Amino acid sequence: MWSAVNMVEALRGHWENWVQQRLPAARVTTLNQRKIFIVPSKTAVGLLMLIALLFLLGINFQNSLVYIICFWLLSLLLLTIFYTWRNLAGLTLTALGVEPCFAGEKAVLEVELTRPAHQPKYALELAWEGEDQVQVDLVTAQTLRVKLSHSTSGRGYFKPPRLRIATQFPTGLALAWSYVTFDVRGLVYPAPVEKAFQPSGNAQRENVADGREIAGGSNDFGGIRDYQQGDGSKRIHWAKYAQTGKLYTKTFVDYASHALWLEWDELPMPGIEVRLSHLCRKVLEFHQEQREYGLRIPGILIEPGKGEAHKARCLQALALFGVQDA
Repeated sequence: MWSAVNMVEALRGHWENWVQQRLPAARVTTLNQRKIFIVPSKTAVGLLMLIALLFLLGINFQNSLVYIICFWLLSLLLLTIFYTWRNLAGLTLTALGVEPCFAGEKAVLEVELTRPAHQPKYALELAWEGEDQVQVDLVTAQTLRVKLSHSTSGRGYFKPPRLRIATQFPTGLALAWSYVTFDVRGLVYPAPVEKAFQPSGNAQRENVADGREIAGGSNDFGGIRDYQQGDGSKRIHWAKYAQTGKLYTKTFVDYASHALWLEWDELPMPGIEVRLSHLCRKVLEFHQEQREYGLRIPGILIEPGKGEAHKARCLQALALFGVQDA
């Protein structure tokens, strides 16, 4: 036998499927008769009971004034329901995008509200359940941009959940609402560790990569030294020999690139997420120091570079590493 909990879950599943089919995800949504739900508020239900009671009294005492009051209150309630529905009808919501963030931070969705001409909108409430909510009026301007934030838990893509937009304007006797699912997504980068791992044997590598001389090279003249047995004749400094009568050998050096490399394989700690968090911290540090760096993780190679675009590219690679729908 199904328990009450299972029955509630089943009904909720049917409701979710019905709403998803009726209100599919889109980047731009205009609220119309098909997309707006409306019910009387608790106050309106009390008013209806009062109207019914007055109507019964009017019948019992054959009082025309009571009839007039009943019909006046009923017409007022119907007009209120119409104007509450009209306060949402025709409103267009456009998702402008989701700002990137780090895992554990708030992802910010920017939405543009546009109303039809000569139809001001009042007391529009946009909200995510248990998250951010905002109430706005759309009176003087025809468009208005609103930002809403939502918690994130892991890296990858953040897809905004279904947004609820509602109003009780003008009297609070009716509640009109709709759901909007935006077909957009934003990046969530790995949460950077507070202090990145510093390998003990990294000093030499960083020095080499820092543009210092590499002895024993073959490209640039580095100086002369005393001749040693076995030195080739091509490296003997004959001009110095002519001056001093003593043999000297020319030395050469190479210069490595200034670029640093962030290597997946150089991180000793286990776990994908931990490694990504360390690499994320290093990307932020190198970017802040305006250094040139590259990124090498399994299956992805980003050549050295610097700047905002390069940082965003590296962070995106870390955010989508191993993500199926990347």
